[in-house]
Amino acid sequence: MKRLLALALVALFGASSLTACSSEQGVISGSQIGIAQIGELNSINPDVSSDLTTAHNASELANLTTAKFFDLGPTGELIANEKLGTVDASGTKQMRVTYTLSDSAVWSDGVAIDATDLALSFAAATSLGGSNFYSVRRDSGLQFAKIASTPKVGDKSLTLEFSSAVADYQTALTLSVAAHTVATKAFASSDATAAKTAALNAILNQDAVALDALAESYRSGFDSWQGITDESLFVSSGAYRVAKVSGKTSVELVANSNYQNGHLPRVQTLKLQYFADATAAIAAMSSGQIDIATAEDSGIASLGDILGLVSTIESPKVSSVVKSGAMTEQVIFNFRSTSIFSVERNNQDPAAALSVRKAFLNLIPKNRIITGISQNYSVTSSDSLVFSSGMNYYDSSVSENGLTEYLFQDVEKASELMAASGLELPLKVRVVFDTDNPRAQAAWILLRERALSAGFKLKDLSSQDPTQVLASGDFDVYIGARPVVSLPSENVFAITSSAVFGYTSDLVDGALEELALAADERDRGAALAKLDKLLVADAYGMPLYEVPSLLVYADRIKGFVPSAYADSATWGYQNWAVEPTPQG
Repeated sequence: MKRLLALALVALFGASSLTACSSEQGVISGSQIGIAQIGELNSINPDVSSDLTTAHNASELANLTTAKFFDLGPTGELIANEKLGTVDASGTKQMRVTYTLSDSAVWSDGVAIDATDLALSFAAATSLGGSNFYSVRRDSGLQFAKIASTPKVGDKSLTLEFSSAVADYQTALTLSVAAHTVATKAFASSDATAAKTAALNAILNQDAVALDALAESYRSGFDSWQGITDESLFVSSGAYRVAKVSGKTSVELVANSNYQNGHLPRVQTLKLQYFADATAAIAAMSSGQIDIATAEDSGIASLGDILGLVSTIESPKVSSVVKSGAMTEQVIFNFRSTSIFSVERNNQDPAAALSVRKAFLNLIPKNRIITGISQNYSVTSSDSLVFSSGMNYYDSSVSENGLTEYLFQDVEKASELMAASGLELPLKVRVVFDTDNPRAQAAWILLRERALSAGFKLKDLSSQDPTQVLASGDFDVYIGARPVVSLPSENVFAITSSAVFGYTSDLVDGALEELALAADERDRGAALAKLDKLLVADAYGMPLYEVPSLLVYADRIKGFVPSAYADSATWGYQNWAVEPTPQG
């Protein structure tokens, strides 16, 4: 399942709290569940992902192996996890945030989680000192922060100071891998305490050489391509720890016997298996090898086809649910200087660049695209760059955001705008999309039909993994699924901090600051609606429709609760219970 990198956006209000729960029961000895994942897992460090194909699978692993200050609830809301610790903020435009770990917070090997672990997480997210850790959080609000305390090894808190208010401060600091593991490998040391001290000093002093060593260990030391036999790399802060890695094909997890950092697990063993496509995963489910799987369209089968396969499974008994609202298919412009839609390529004239982007938006046959997709299964139109249709404020935002201007394809208007641009026509536009995404392929076919009439000559840059093209900046338009940025599980700052699309706007930054300072849901909704309107006015891109996701699970799992948008096979592990697997 290919998804763009997604990080945590956090609301500043109404958080519930996860505290000790006497109703939680112990691990069921001998119990086991098989979980299907689509694609590959290249690292057992779930904070590391350099491409689109592994980002989702990394987040799925993180649900099981990474303790968090805030967890997601059954409706996608944030729930404070006081078993791990607390997050306390003060100030407004210049925020100071203190992350405090509980006395009981420990890694799976029994080593206490401390300020060094938090500092390493910060260094990874910010590529501190220019060292690239390949963190999935590199576009988070932590980029606006600096360490404002001077912790020692063993301390239980870390304070950050943010140069501007950010909305994701509660979730952006994570505990994916242990500092003592990373540091001992980075500095070839057998003394874990000395290695941690060296790591903390390197971070506080921004020692470039030492940071590079830490970054190399962090991003490459947990590679799972050829399997991993060094069990010191299996240390976890989550409910499960890695027990066995079989290259790119499977990862076996066992319940963390030292876990005190959140909801306790009940199933003893989880086996994550990686398949090339959803049809293979569903076939494995029909044989009883897999108990939980998620699926989307692929180049091999549509969601409708996959639902048909699920309906043929007679034994073991399975249930399924289809939901949407977490991802939307979008057409997004590249704003970097390499793009024809950038200010730099339009004589440094923002108005001229805006006019060219508006021309392209008028070319997009949105209704025809939705009609074509709906022949396979029903989809919901998305008319907001910020909200999904089931959210509060969606309807009011849609009525005012300005996207009705592009409700229907208007080739004549697009042609008029291009004729007035002064550019040499037809304008060559490089379009990148994932060839394994049949939705994007269908949109591409319809988009190019009238392109020449509007003054555009489209060039197909599609591939099975467009990561390299996106990273290079040598493209003009991207078609594909992107997260709904207003979800608590996503990172709204990726709009203006993404190195891929290069979009910047002082007005949008102002709206993001208003969002971070929102005192209640009404203020937050108003800030998001303002953001939506600003993005449309700047011709940031066009939302097409909400991408449905299918979640299939075996009826033998008692207490199974689907994730809020049916897009995760690993969320809600604490609810699962199964009978022990027979031996022999």
